[in-house]
Amino acid sequence: MSTTIPLRIDSNLVHRARSSGALLDRSPTAQIEHWAKLGLVLEPILSGKSITRIKQTAPIQDLAKVVEFSQTEEGQKRVAALIHRHGNPVYEADPKNPELVIERSPDGTTRRGHFVNRRFEAVSRPNKKKPIAATA
Repeated sequence: MSTTIPLRIDSNLVHRARSSGALLDRSPTAQIEHWAKLGLVLEPILSGKSITRIKQTAPIQDLAKVVEFSQTEEGQKRVAALIHRHGNPVYEADPKNPELVIERSPDGTTRRGHFVNRRFEAVSRPNKKKPIAATA
């Protein structure tokens, strides 16, 4: 059985947790716990450089518009350009299996797998898809 302890948390974080949590029927406390659990999972697989870039990124004000844009041809081209410029694979959740992630290489190759000791281990053969034309 877990126990709880009182913490002091920045009021801006609490307000953001209240707003974000409301969308998913979570209390501010549950939302902050959710973020903390995500941090525990992600911290070991992110490099210091990646963490710095994430912290420097401005918060997204209207996530619905970003998601909608990402589904358009222009949005997909922009994502392809970012992946190509990045020069390294990017990772996303596997919609078919929540225990796996998908690795997308700049050349369009995708592999399913998971992270073991901060290293990606594929559980499927590479799938060479025709990459979306990269435009800046």
